[in-house]
Amino acid sequence: MKKVKVLLTVSCIFPLVSSLTSCQFKEAKPTKSPSETPVASGAFSSEKNALVGEARQLTFVGPKSGEGYFSPDGKKMIFQSEREPGNPFYQMFVIDLVTGESTRVSPGAGKTTCGWIHPSMKKVLYSSTHLDPETKKKTAEEYENRKKAVKARYSWSFDENYDIFSSDLHGKNIQRLTTSKGYDAEGSYSPDGQWIAFASNRAGYTEKLEGEDKKFFEQDPSYMMDIYIMKADGTQVKRLTTSKGYDGGPFFSADGKKITWRRFSPNGATAEIYTMNVDGSEQKQVTQLKSMSWAPFFHPSGDYIIFGSSVLGYSNFELFIVDAKGTKAPVRVTFDDGFDGLPVFTPDGNSLSWTHRNEKGESQIMIAKWDDVLARKLLGLSAQDPAAGSLSPEVKVDDVKKWVYYLASPEFQGRGTGSGEEKIYTEKLAQLFKSWGLEGAGPNGSFFQTFEFTSGVELGPQNSLEVVGSYQKKYEVSKDFEPISFSKTGEFREAPIVFAGYGIKAPASDKETEYNSYKGLDVKGKWVLVLNDLPADVPSQRRHYLNLYSRLQHKVTVARNEGAIGILVANGVESGLPEKFGQIKFEGSLSESTLAVIRLSTNAATDLVKYAGHNLSALQKKLDRGEVLEGITIPSAYLKAKVDLHFKKSQGTNVLAKLAVKGATSSVMIGAHGDHLGHGQFGSSLARGAEMGRSHFGADDNASGVSGVMELAHYYADLKKNSPHKLQKNLYFAVWSGEELGNLGSSHFTKDMVKHNISAYINMDMIGRLNGRVFVQGLGSGNTWSQLAEEVGIRTAVPMIVQEDPYLPTDSMSFYMAGVPTANFFTGSHGEYHTPRDTADLVNYEGVVKVLKAVQGFTDLLSDSKVPMVKYVKVASSQNKLEGRTFRVYLGTIPDYSQEGVKGVRVTGASKESPAEKAGIKEKDIIVEFDGTKIENLYDYVYTLQSVKPNKETVMKVLRDGKVIDLKITPKLKE
Repeated sequence: MKKVKVLLTVSCIFPLVSSLTSCQFKEAKPTKSPSETPVASGAFSSEKNALVGEARQLTFVGPKSGEGYFSPDGKKMIFQSEREPGNPFYQMFVIDLVTGESTRVSPGAGKTTCGWIHPSMKKVLYSSTHLDPETKKKTAEEYENRKKAVKARYSWSFDENYDIFSSDLHGKNIQRLTTSKGYDAEGSYSPDGQWIAFASNRAGYTEKLEGEDKKFFEQDPSYMMDIYIMKADGTQVKRLTTSKGYDGGPFFSADGKKITWRRFSPNGATAEIYTMNVDGSEQKQVTQLKSMSWAPFFHPSGDYIIFGSSVLGYSNFELFIVDAKGTKAPVRVTFDDGFDGLPVFTPDGNSLSWTHRNEKGESQIMIAKWDDVLARKLLGLSAQDPAAGSLSPEVKVDDVKKWVYYLASPEFQGRGTGSGEEKIYTEKLAQLFKSWGLEGAGPNGSFFQTFEFTSGVELGPQNSLEVVGSYQKKYEVSKDFEPISFSKTGEFREAPIVFAGYGIKAPASDKETEYNSYKGLDVKGKWVLVLNDLPADVPSQRRHYLNLYSRLQHKVTVARNEGAIGILVANGVESGLPEKFGQIKFEGSLSESTLAVIRLSTNAATDLVKYAGHNLSALQKKLDRGEVLEGITIPSAYLKAKVDLHFKKSQGTNVLAKLAVKGATSSVMIGAHGDHLGHGQFGSSLARGAEMGRSHFGADDNASGVSGVMELAHYYADLKKNSPHKLQKNLYFAVWSGEELGNLGSSHFTKDMVKHNISAYINMDMIGRLNGRVFVQGLGSGNTWSQLAEEVGIRTAVPMIVQEDPYLPTDSMSFYMAGVPTANFFTGSHGEYHTPRDTADLVNYEGVVKVLKAVQGFTDLLSDSKVPMVKYVKVASSQNKLEGRTFRVYLGTIPDYSQEGVKGVRVTGASKESPAEKAGIKEKDIIVEFDGTKIENLYDYVYTLQSVKPNKETVMKVLRDGKVIDLKITPKLKE
């Protein structure tokens, strides 16, 4: 009797691409990893989805066409079709998917099936019976059968005369590759073109069959069908499977390590999808549908498999996907009536083709867009590694989407600077740069440039805190107290303790009165106990003003300027703030400090104040109402401490690639930062409440920018290959680390970039939320940027808003301060900025492509001449963003945020016509005192900027070449 499978209109299924090095036969039984949970038998998802979109019919000629497989470049397809007079059987055709022209590559006689295009694009393979001496007779019989009024049920022929042949793409130079008696078909080349996997029932003719085996084989020749592999010239044939029943339709995975096929039960009632290694080992069943599941095909990523199945009924075969390990329930793909089967992905994984048969029995090939992101979501899989799939050299939405979903995936844990995840993704970027023909632009030709930074802090074993005198108390570390990361380390002698309320000093403004927690209080040589945060119950305008002076770093600077030797910080009874000890984190710069800074528990603080005869809760309530209380001295109590902190050094990694152009004397660089905030511990998180501590995915900031760097690098690498005359300058591509910590990676690069001769730098930071227009910022940095913008706008029709100020809080600042004209692309801020809500699904991918069209326009203009197209201009900034947007005064200094171990604040320069420039500040000056306040770190500097009087000349002391120089400077009131 014939099996259910003979109802299908077309026969076999086929592989993709592979690299096979050895293929020794090893019989193996299906295995299952003990860590994998099997899916319930028959379980699948049939919920409507949009995995395929914009479906259209690809073939139209003849009553039947099907089983089409793409060439490695995706520009051709080989398929079988009944479309020529004189032969009722399938013949093999190659269609050009660019021109639409088709060419028959099979001989035109006999039966033909199962074609595949060689990776060289110079030959094809297929199976044919054209050498059968009874070909004419069988052809005539088929025509007579088709004339009958009552049609016989369709049955695929397992003709023993089928052999595998190869020819060129015009059907010439035909070579026979198999000669054994039996059905040899369902063949496909490995990705490297060295091997062919195929199905054959030759064992049924060569082995002595007895009993049921003989009976079943005589009834159905597919009963002895197994998977074989051979060299591309037909030699070194090896058998991979030995199960009774139909094993057929083998396909290689894109990496060449796996084969997927379908295995029928011995009685032919059901078929399931399997995978194995190319040597036949680790055979594994990946579906449990107990139906007719067949024609499996790997997605180019190798992460999942698409197949057809009768699980919804034999009259309605549909396509399904399943993860390659078989641990997830299959998900339905197609939802149309009729037969849908023989699916195949384009090599880039962005489209899907399959065979559709209607109610009349007519079949044609369909093609549609494929949503890989949705497929992974429905299967519960991680985002695709772009390096594992195919990327187009053209800038495409699908490829941008792959990059953003990959970089902003949960697996990368927010891409913190120096993290293990940073090492993984930077290696992937370098791998692709190299594959596209770029060379490393880092030290010694490497694609990587590393730099060291401080990334964490741990408690040492010597931390202690004790009160001696009439009041005595020993405190327990990580329970009663904990040093803060910007504390000075070492031993601190016994000294008195004073309570100074919130520890805030805020000067009077035109709208607000002075606030001074230290008024009338002598803290010289003493410990100061202060409350965290700021008064809670004052009017909002007052609270907003005091907030400028309430950061702990500012309070430390104030206490030190008042002469304190240490500061104790407590939340207080009324604050409602949680106390977290035992989780010390790195909270600031390691610039030298002379003050001990210790977090004290609320209970310990309450007891200290109680010993002085006061109630901390009552005091805090008064302070929260805005009352300024006199300071309180804790009588006969002297605090001594040891602070022992161990700082962790980490290594950030820039990725640098160069597209070298022969004869070029200058270069253009395109860059974006790849790092983000981790779980909020890197940089400045705006997460609140339940969001705190969660992964900050950074899809817009700045996976979007990195996608732009990679897409443009691929595009220009391809352009150089095909039209080298269009590039007259070298092109550099960079993905920076440490931007969220203060442009650390780009600053490190610019300190030694003379050899690269960068004539212009283009930066992309947050280009994922285009809403009508893109901001092109910093154009005042060069003399012709605006002219270029006008030309690009006309050429591309991309809406742009140009902005002059080059003093931007992103990597372009590093280049501008190094004397390079810069342009920064930015689509605007949003409510998800620096929170875990900045996810890949919110990115406007069509918008990113539009932005990249504009960036490409600028790059084309910059690189089509050997001479620089834009010259550096030093401009004044309306307000220096690195001095803070909320400061009242403006100086124009540009602090070096990459400094470490510097006592003071080193600057990289001053903006044009600013007070700092007029005062004579130079690059590498170290500010050590300003307006009578000693400056030891950035926080001291920030504090003085908030309290200095505008429009009144004062003195700034700077260390220059080892000497302290007094500079007269007049701060300006910001407009």
